[in-house]
Amino acid sequence: MDVGNLEIDVRKHLPLDILFLIRIKANEFKNEGVHTIGSHDIKEYLYEMKWKNSDILEMCDVIDDIMSLHFSEVFEYLKLKVIKEASTLKIDDFSELIAK
Repeated sequence: MDVGNLEIDVRKHLPLDILFLIRIKANEFKNEGVHTIGSHDIKEYLYEMKWKNSDILEMCDVIDDIMSLHFSEVFEYLKLKVIKEASTLKIDDFSELIAK
């Protein structure tokens, strides 16, 4: 069987070997000193950025997307996500921070 022709429906559950690969990538980040980015963050980044407009992807492309990922890409995504979430809050939501 030619692995390059296998397709993955990324909108359904990812195969266990792909989930394992994502965990390996998260461990790689930890080994580089980045302890704040976990496998959940990587999966969220892939779904929201890399695979946003995709349903079916070739297995080799999914593997390449994961293995070529740099922590700075995920960090930038998470930073923008926090900024968007904060922009929807009211000043009262920050009262604990302001009072200190």
